[in-house]
This record gives sequence, structure tokens and C-alpha cells, in this order.
Amino acid sequence: MAVICNNICRKILNNMPDLIPIKKSHIKYYNNFPLYYISKNGEALLYKNADKKLDKDLLERNQYPQFFIHKEDKVSVVEKLQRVLNIKLARAISSKGLYAIKKSLCNIVEEALSGPLGVTLESLPETIEILFYGVKKNSDLLDALTAINNKSSKVVEHSVNVLALTAQYCFFKRYSEEQIKTFCLCALLHDFGSSKIDKKIIETKEKLTDKEYSIYKTHTIKGFREIELYPTFDKSIGITALEHHERLDGSGYPHGIKQISFEAQLVGLIDSYEALKYQDKTFRKALKPYDALQIIKTDVVAEKYNKAIFVDLCSCLIK
Repeated sequence: MAVICNNICRKILNNMPDLIPIKKSHIKYYNNFPLYYISKNGEALLYKNADKKLDKDLLERNQYPQFFIHKEDKVSVVEKLQRVLNIKLARAISSKGLYAIKKSLCNIVEEALSGPLGVTLESLPETIEILFYGVKKNSDLLDALTAINNKSSKVVEHSVNVLALTAQYCFFKRYSEEQIKTFCLCALLHDFGSSKIDKKIIETKEKLTDKEYSIYKTHTIKGFREIELYPTFDKSIGITALEHHERLDGSGYPHGIKQISFEAQLVGLIDSYEALKYQDKTFRKALKPYDALQIIKTDVVAEKYNKAIFVDLCSCLIK
């Protein structure tokens, strides 16, 4: 039934591109926005104006139809939703319940990566600050994020994807809160060196020339050197930035080593999966999860990646 509804919704939206569906579980957050619905005749109709409130009893019983917002309201809606999700995350952390933290983070991640609104990542620093340090300010982290964001929103989006997948892996493995913080920071800042690379090289969808690729590969060393300048960062964060493109068979870069830190092995594998799963290039399209994992599996068999990490990643992705 859900598949049929999704197909109908998709057909309707193809004819009405100005409307964006919202999740039923989030309806209560949109009280201050105009909401639309689709009639039985397939016509988009206004359900309520911005100044009209939704009925609380109907909300509690989840008896409202599928609602849509107009695309002109998207920015305001996203800002409201992100604020709400960040507040929920802060409350979850203050309660010190790992399950609550996981649930809140997953909601933010889901909206950022696959939600119908396509949540922007402009409020990422607040989310990350809340996740890692509660309400405590950390200027080093925010400075690093700002440096990345000022260079390329693409790098920020990629870094958040890798962070989200790493967090999912860590929760699946039941790591301690401190371990999760460290691993997630390693993931978030693994491409910090990209902020020192020409933006055209970073954001191109074309295949890099040999010269461009040589320049691009320097982001690992540049990232390591930059992260060393921040006194509050754990040493593993810089090591991950340096080694996440190294491979266990010595075929990676920048140094072609075989002894790689566990953090770099994990982030390096997830980094490769993210690139295959989420990034469209002119010479290849983004792949479905199964297809992306099949490509990585070939490299696991070739002993480029840690087999145990790969098995656990597969398990947590399908869990």
C-alpha cells in the first residue's frame, strides 16, 4: 500500500512541481505555514492558510491527509524544522540516553540526506556542536567547519554524509559516547584539507586529469597539517585526515603504507561508499546502495579494505 501511495504521489508531483510533500510525523511543526492537499480528482487545493491552526485531536490521532507545502515556503519550513530537531537533540544529550541521542541524530540525518524537503546544511555547526559538546562552545570545531563551508558546500555535504554513516556504524557497534564523538569528528573533518585545494578541482563532475588528481591527493597532507594547528582536536582526527585514502595492500596515498589506523580504515571505507552512493559524475551516475557495496566488496576481496569493518557496515545499513 505504501508503494502504491508513493507512486501516486510521485505522479501528482510531476504535474505539480511547486508542491513538496511533508512527513505526517512532522505536521505539527508546520502550524504556521499554508498547507495543501490533493483532492480525489487529483487537484491541488489549499487546506489552510498560515494563520489557521491544525486541530490538536486530529494531530494526536494522525487523521490528517498527506499535506504539501509550496516551494516558496521551503526555506522557512526547513529553518523551523532544523531548529526543532536541534532542540530535540540537545534534550536527548542532556538526558544522557544513547538511544534518544541516536533517534534524534537519525532524524536530522534523514532529513538532511533523504527527506522530501532536502534540508539544507547551513545549521550544521549548531547540530554538530550540540552532538559533540552539548551547549558548550568549541571555537576550534566551528572554525574548522567554517573553513570547509567557505570553500565548498559540496565538501560540507560529503562530510556530513560520511559523518552520518559513521555515526550509524558506531551506534550499531554499541561504542561508548566518547568513542562515538571521536569517530564522528574523524569523519566530519577527514576532508579538511580540501579547503586548501582549488574549488574547481573539488567540485568538478568531470574525471580529473593526471595533473588535477596529483593536486587533489595533497588534501590528505594539507588536512593533517591544518588539524595539527588546533589544540583541542584528538590526534586520531589528524591521522584520519592523512590516512583515509591509504589502503591495506599499500596501493593508496599519500605514502602507500599498509599499517593504517582503525579510524582511517573505517572512514576511508565509508568515504568510498558515500562517493559511489551519493555523488553524480558525468562519467558515472550515483549508485544504489547494493551496487555501491558490490564495488567495494571487490576491493575488500583484494584486501584493500578491512573485511570485518565492511561486514559490520553492511549489517548496520540494512538493520
